[in-house]
Amino acid sequence: MPKKQKLEVLFTGAELKPLVKVGGLGDVMGSLPKALSRLGVTVKIIIPFYGMIDKKLYKTSLVKKNIPIEVENIKDKFDLYKTSLPGARITVYLVKHKLFDAKQIYTGGRKYLKGNVYSREVGDVERFVFFSKAVAETIQAMKWTPDVIHCHDWHLALLPTFIDEYSLMHDNFKNIRTLFTIHNLANQGVTGLDIVDYAALHHSMTPALMEDYYDKDGQVIDLMKVGILSADFVNTVSPNYAKEILTKEYGERLEKYLLRRQKHLFGIINGISSKAFNPKTDKAIAKQYTAKTITAGKAANKEALQAELKLPVDAKIPIFGMVSRLVKQKGVDILAPALKKFLKNDAQVVILGTGQAKYEQELKALTHGANKKLKVKIMFDADLARRIYAGSDFFLMPSAFEPCGLGQMISMRYGTIPLVRKTGGLKDTVIHNKTGVVFSDYTQAAMLKNLNQALNLYKNKTKFNKIRISCLRQDFSWEKSAKEYLKLYNKLK
Repeated sequence: MPKKQKLEVLFTGAELKPLVKVGGLGDVMGSLPKALSRLGVTVKIIIPFYGMIDKKLYKTSLVKKNIPIEVENIKDKFDLYKTSLPGARITVYLVKHKLFDAKQIYTGGRKYLKGNVYSREVGDVERFVFFSKAVAETIQAMKWTPDVIHCHDWHLALLPTFIDEYSLMHDNFKNIRTLFTIHNLANQGVTGLDIVDYAALHHSMTPALMEDYYDKDGQVIDLMKVGILSADFVNTVSPNYAKEILTKEYGERLEKYLLRRQKHLFGIINGISSKAFNPKTDKAIAKQYTAKTITAGKAANKEALQAELKLPVDAKIPIFGMVSRLVKQKGVDILAPALKKFLKNDAQVVILGTGQAKYEQELKALTHGANKKLKVKIMFDADLARRIYAGSDFFLMPSAFEPCGLGQMISMRYGTIPLVRKTGGLKDTVIHNKTGVVFSDYTQAAMLKNLNQALNLYKNKTKFNKIRISCLRQDFSWEKSAKEYLKLYNKLK
């Protein structure tokens, strides 16, 4: 057999932009393979063939029918389709089965109910366990052996276990290495012990699966834990978050397993598309600009944003922007009360997003006494988001925790200074008084103090301009992240 000339990596996860996406996982799955491909890596992707994926738009074609698979002691089968990732010569395989016919990625079901009883409906755990096994069966059916399988989040946490078990039966699996990336440690894929039988796994061959399962009148297994213990390497989406999750505060009850894998645990910051977010070419904003024209460009975009949102139009007034899910994780619980006092200053605040009803209502209520200083838009509008990034002077991101964060990187791309809490990926990407305004304590008082610090910085025009130009010149491209992943893949080989 001829020696491979290129590193071959199989990406697999629940989402893939632009085919199907809910959150940041889809962005990573859609962007990182392209950057790796440009570095000479042969990348292929496999995802479920969900019912909402547009067959005509993405020109899907059948690869192989009736690939056998065994689940719940039943001989089943699935079909394999393929397409190409838009904007790249990367093959995307699609697993076609009735479990994924629904026109949504996540269907719920089989949740742990009150009374310690599981619902018997087939839910996301079964669906993604089926898909994980289908990935292994696809490798066998296609006679393609990647060097590395890059598994994303709990949905593919069982795949390293399947690879280990298949390696006992098939020689082509013996040299496959696995990388398990944690995007959201809080979502873990908790299920019952019967999932072992559903997956047709052998209890004696799956020590990671069986270790420390706990009994709540129903035997409970944590798939995220299994991925952490069974993958060759584990990583998460920023170096600092990789350290934080080793602690009880951030470990989501999995810290002891992460500590065990500490030598094989890495943190690599996510990237953003330098083409998609570029104030020099962005057609959604009022006036394009560069580092050389930032003063006039930002002023024009600020005035346009103020006019659009019916705020007093004055380029001298500082604008604090926020584009976010309105949930506790994003720091809304300390921001809202801080704004009550802060809005007494000569400043404007613009917030765009949706989330928990109580935070939406609390922020909307603040607008009534804000004397046209606060605008809250309970919606999501991608173009308006860009205009907020371009028109704001500061970007608010006071997160309770933040594995990586994209908002702070996008804001810097537009020369908007991020105002962030020192946690997770925010700590890795924002430097106090150089590329942002940073605070540590998660309190209303610290939030207010940070807002006032930013206001004082705005008054110091020389320092303010220096920082925002420094922000604009930061490199958070996927190419930078891809080089770090390439190093990690080569360590695995």
